[in-house]
Amino acid sequence: MSFAKALLCRKCGQSYPVEAMSRCTVCLSPVEVSYDYEAMAGVMNRDKTADGPTSMWRYKDMLPVDGEVIDIGTGCTPLVRADTQGKAH
Repeated sequence: MSFAKALLCRKCGQSYPVEAMSRCTVCLSPVEVSYDYEAMAGVMNRDKTADGPTSMWRYKDMLPVDGEVIDIGTGCTPLVRADTQGKAH
């Protein structure tokens, strides 16, 4: 279940339905997802997220998508210290 309510323009506040788009048709500024945070707070918690799959889909409830997911293992890439990178310059 997605908690996304709408897409909102950052600049002019124009509202759009949740669908694939990245720019406001009025002022061409970026749009961002507006969420129902009260409903999300009743369902989401750290344990649920931590117990999710080791992919981006552990955050599914926070993504503006509904329906079946296709998991190709995207996300949860470990951070590895690269001590020698700083010495290359």
